Amino acid sequence: MSGEKAAPGRGFRVALSVGVAVVLVAVGLLFLVWAAVAERDAYEAAEPCGVRAEQECVRLTSAIVRGTDDQAIGRGVRYWLRYTTGGRSSGEERVRMDGTSPVFDAVRAGDTVTLVHWQGEVASVRLGEAAQETHGSPARGWRMPLAVALVLLTPGAAFVWCALWYRRRASAPPREAVVFLPLTVLLSGVLLGPLSLFGALGGADVGEALRFTALCAPPVVLVSALAAWYFRRRSRKAADVSDITPVTPQARQLLGAQVHGSVPYSREGYGLLVVGDGPLTATLDPHAKVARSPLPATLTVERIRAIEPSDPRGWLERYRYDGVVLVCRDGDEEVLIGTARRDAPLVWGALLAAGGGVPPGQRTASAG
Repeated sequence: MSGEKAAPGRGFRVALSVGVAVVLVAVGLLFLVWAAVAERDAYEAAEPCGVRAEQECVRLTSAIVRGTDDQAIGRGVRYWLRYTTGGRSSGEERVRMDGTSPVFDAVRAGDTVTLVHWQGEVASVRLGEAAQETHGSPARGWRMPLAVALVLLTPGAAFVWCALWYRRRASAPPREAVVFLPLTVLLSGVLLGPLSLFGALGGADVGEALRFTALCAPPVVLVSALAAWYFRRRSRKAADVSDITPVTPQARQLLGAQVHGSVPYSREGYGLLVVGDGPLTATLDPHAKVARSPLPATLTVERIRAIEPSDPRGWLERYRYDGVVLVCRDGDEEVLIGTARRDAPLVWGALLAAGGGVPPGQRTASAG
């Protein structure tokens, strides 16, 4: 009993620790957003130097455009504006622009632009009445920390909620493998996080980014609920084995099935079963000519059930909702045979034909 309680406790602590850590990182980034917004406000309210103190003003300088460059980086593009500030004979410099509109696309070599400096860096470029921020401008400094914070916050909060939900119900574990409400919350958090990235990177301010995330929430929750309903329905269907009945093979067939147990005919890698040709034989040969391991007639089917997480590694991944397990007995040893739902009737029927009948009353129990 103590072993059964330890595993859920460890799972709860791991999930809760991960969720809390992610949420704390997101909250820390929100403080960076607050600082970045404060700097943006100071920058936008700053006047040209000479009117206020140097650290609270913007310095304006003229520059001559030398050209523009589009630099491909992975799937993205960086836009560089090349210029000189001391006449045509001065050294060339460049600044990375925030997109292409309205200045980058409009300037040509030889045009005169005004550079707006904030705390020693070029924050924006003006061409006539048009102005465009640079990549390092404080006007956009809040975007990346907000984007990462939102990407982390919703999944992290979902992890914390789900961990606490399962903890409250640890004494009464859910009867279903797929529980609707926790899966809906988890999917909503995981999907909403990346979607909020678009709002943070494309929004004009923090409020617009948060409104975009809020508008995305209802359809995301709806899609998550539909997905959770679908997975729960599949899970329920997989757990119901009442419609599976034994069918005696009428000809030799090679079925996908694996035998597991402390018996000599349970062998690693033997994932095929020959039925309808004498005794059942496990093999790894697709032609069933070599590497054969016959199953004894003493192998008795006790019941049939859905695949569970405690079954041998690989069965759940291989069969998903399409797998079942024949729980058998060979003397004192329990033997499991994992196979696809469509092949289970033939495997069961072949075991019956070989002498491995079902003990009285077991079929009724397994069907329920």
